[in-house]
Amino acid sequence: MIDGENMSSLAVRLRDNLSFDWNFQPAVESFPDWQDRTRNKVREALGVERIAPASALVVAEWAEDGCSGQELELGFSNGETTRAYLLRPDATNGVTPAVLLLHDHGSFFSIGKEKMIRRADEPSEVAADVDQWTATLYGGRHVGNELARRGYTVLCADALGWGSRKGNGYEAQQALAANLMQFGVSYASVILLEDLESLAWLRELAGVDGSRVASFGYSMGGSRAWQVAALSDDARACVAGGWMGTLQALMQPGNNQLRGQSAFSMLHPPIAGKLDHPHFAGLAAPKPALIFSGTEDRHFPEPAALAAHQQIHDIWSAAGAAKRVETRLWPGAHCFPVEQQDYAIDWLDRALSR
Repeated sequence: MIDGENMSSLAVRLRDNLSFDWNFQPAVESFPDWQDRTRNKVREALGVERIAPASALVVAEWAEDGCSGQELELGFSNGETTRAYLLRPDATNGVTPAVLLLHDHGSFFSIGKEKMIRRADEPSEVAADVDQWTATLYGGRHVGNELARRGYTVLCADALGWGSRKGNGYEAQQALAANLMQFGVSYASVILLEDLESLAWLRELAGVDGSRVASFGYSMGGSRAWQVAALSDDARACVAGGWMGTLQALMQPGNNQLRGQSAFSMLHPPIAGKLDHPHFAGLAAPKPALIFSGTEDRHFPEPAALAAHQQIHDIWSAAGAAKRVETRLWPGAHCFPVEQQDYAIDWLDRALSR
C-alpha cells in the first residue's frame, strides 16, 4: 500500500524496524574505539577518505564596513569549480579565528554564498534576492558580515545547485540527484566533499589560526556544519542550527524527508539505516558543539529534536566532554533571527578561546 505521503508499507516497516548497526552502543565498546572505526567507515562509504585543500583563484576584491572581501573560484578534487566569498576583518593584529559558513537550502536557488555574505556592489537583481532571503530567514542580517565584524575570517561557497551553480529550480533537484546516482554518487556526498575541501583550504590560509576554525550553518547549512565537524579534524568547533532529529521521528506525515526533491541534497544512501543523524553528529565529540532548532519548526518537530538531543548528550558524555555540547530549542519556527545569531557567535567566541 502507498499512503498520501507516498510512504509505502515497505518504507514504514523499514522505518519501524531500524537497528542502526553503526550507532554508538556504550555497552559494546568505548567511545574512542567506536569513533575511530565508524568515522573511517563513513568516510569510505561517502567517498571522502582523502581530502585535499581546494585550490583558489581570486576573481574580484572589495572593501567595506571595516572588512576586506574577495570573490574566489574554488576548485575541487572531483573536477568541479564554484564561486565563493572570503571576508576578512581589517582591524586585526596577527592571525584570526575562521569560520566555514555553510548556506541553507530554502528552495531558493538564485543565491548561495550571498545568503550569508553581502557585498555592497552586488548587481541589483542579486541584491534584491539577498535582501528578500535574509529578511525571511536571518532577521535581515548577513551572518558572514557580522562574523567578520566580530573578528573572524569567513569563507562561504556556492554548493552544487545554488548561486553560480544554480540549476533549473525546485523540480530539477530530483533530476540532478538521479543523474549522479547513475554512477553511484549521491548529491549530498558531493556537497560534503566540497565542504571538507573548502575547510581544508581555509585552515591553511595565511592569516588564519588553524587551531581556531569552526563550521557554522543553519537549516541545510546546519546539517552540513555537523557533518564537516564529524569527519574533519580541521573543524575545532561547530554551530549547527535548524537541522537535527532522529530518522524515525522525522519520517512522519508532512515532513520534508518524505517528499523527495529537496531531501536529495541531504540524504546519504550508503549509510542510510546504519547510522542515525545524532550519532553521525556524535562523531564530532569531544569538540565543542552548539546544536539548536525552534519549538515550532515544522521541518524538525520538537519530539524529533529532543530525542536527538538526548542521544547527542549521551555521546558527548561518553566522550568525557559533557560540558562541551549544548542543545537548545528556541521559541519559534524555522528561522535564525538576530538574537539567536548573537547567542551563537558569543558561544563560538568562548568555544574557540578554550
